Amino acid sequence: MNKEILIRILQVTVIFVFMLVFLFLLFGINVFTSGGVSKLPSILSIVVLFWTFYFSFGWKWPLIKYIVFKENLNGTWFGTYTAKNQINGDEFAGEIAVIIRQNFLMVNVKSYTSKYVNHSYGEALNYDYKSDTHQLIYLYSQNEFKPTDDNVRKGTSELQLHYNLESEELFGNFWTNHNSQGHLNLSKVSKKQAKSFNEALTFSKK
Repeated sequence: MNKEILIRILQVTVIFVFMLVFLFLLFGINVFTSGGVSKLPSILSIVVLFWTFYFSFGWKWPLIKYIVFKENLNGTWFGTYTAKNQINGDEFAGEIAVIIRQNFLMVNVKSYTSKYVNHSYGEALNYDYKSDTHQLIYLYSQNEFKPTDDNVRKGTSELQLHYNLESEELFGNFWTNHNSQGHLNLSKVSKKQAKSFNEALTFSKK
């Protein structure tokens, strides 16, 4: 969670507390008196319940999601990749599905090609206020190789979110520890998370 979101949460919390205090005053309860102090736990409970709801569901709901806005990337993304080995010049290209599972605090990425499955770790979804862009950054590894194998393929992806009319697109670059560098172009094809490359391919054709 970046600094801007934490500041926004703090601002909303302060405003919410002031609104609750004002509401209590309207009903004749002054929380700043010795008798009203007993109502402070009630205010705290309401604030905790609100954030529990918001972090669980509210951040995805229309209108109220803008209280503390975070882009919802959940679903299946499908597109193409191109890559080039920086040492021998070999080039690779094909179709790829990227499955994103996200809640307010965490994001997980799994990508499928016809041959490989990649799992993410060290994920971060950031918003750059200066450029008004969302950026998804994650490390990944392939699960076809043994963890002790020197040939385990690992890499880093940096993707930016872009809106093209009514469609959502992710595009950006990736690098691997096998001296290759490539590019991804993805479009969101379903709000559901596919469980395989073939299922994602089916989503892309609807």
